[in-house]
Amino acid sequence: MPDVACGENLKLLVVDDEPIVHQMIDRIVESSDLPVTVAGRASSGEDAMRLCAEVCPDICILDILMGEMTGLELAARLADEAAACPVFIILTAYRSFEYAQQAIRVGAVDYIVKPIQREAVVGALKKAVARIEAERLDGLEKEKLRSYLHEMMPEIVPGGGPADEARRTALTRAVREFVEKHHAEKIGLRAVAEYLNLSPGYLGHLFKMEHKVSFKAYLRRVRIARAKELMRDPKVNISQVARMVGYDDISYFSQSFLEETGVRPSEYRGEGRRWPR
Repeated sequence: MPDVACGENLKLLVVDDEPIVHQMIDRIVESSDLPVTVAGRASSGEDAMRLCAEVCPDICILDILMGEMTGLELAARLADEAAACPVFIILTAYRSFEYAQQAIRVGAVDYIVKPIQREAVVGALKKAVARIEAERLDGLEKEKLRSYLHEMMPEIVPGGGPADEARRTALTRAVREFVEKHHAEKIGLRAVAEYLNLSPGYLGHLFKMEHKVSFKAYLRRVRIARAKELMRDPKVNISQVARMVGYDDISYFSQSFLEETGVRPSEYRGEGRRWPR
């Protein structure tokens, strides 16, 4: 597996109220070839909050069920309060789709079911390392993109020549890539504009010039296309599909689906083979 930048080992914080879990994860990490070091161990959420401030971990393995604060609650607090939010891996004693969904909602890269298996831990840590490497590369690319866009944005004039068209294309490509990565989150034009350091009005105008559709309509199109893919799995109900593509309100999801496809989600699922995908 490729090393993290400059051969730096990533710091792992393990949070679980069972000493045996800490011992097992220590052994697994030590015997792996991953660029990861166990930098802290905590048996409660409060201990973890204190250690996180001291250690600044890159990765946290969190048990769901612990005393006064669950691993999911701890993940939410760390996401809000930590100087740099770590990548989360959730530990649970239950094979439950609901727990998997909750893990996804707090941004966990993976979840491991007890009793702990070496392959599961190594696999989850590999995902965490890959995400961190991707985020670091994305940060570099984002800075390059911002510099590039800000060099050319003032020069864009509606109806301009080939150079202006190329600039608009570069900008709208960045918007599409952002939507592909974040469509399941609560995003809108303002979030994308902040990402690119542009005004929402300016960005929305340029996006519509290039795509002949508003940003809001494009976001809906992407979300519904993803929803149609998820609905092929009969184990996932429509409410779960809605949440997985960024809709908390099932009625709003159903209306959006109807406007985009001409049928409601229940009709699409019931007669799925008859509708284009």
